[in-house]
Amino acid sequence: MTQTPLQPVRLSVVEHFFTALLVLCSILITWFGLYAVYRLINDES
Repeated sequence: MTQTPLQPVRLSVVEHFFTALLVLCSILITWFGLYAVYRLINDES
């Protein structure tokens, strides 16, 4: 018996996990970039 019906479900879960990871990393990179620009512009020293 092959487990072909389970493979698309497993692939979908992995795809959703890495897509969510990619979105979180993109948000983190954007936040850090904006924070760095903000700190450069509003440097009080």
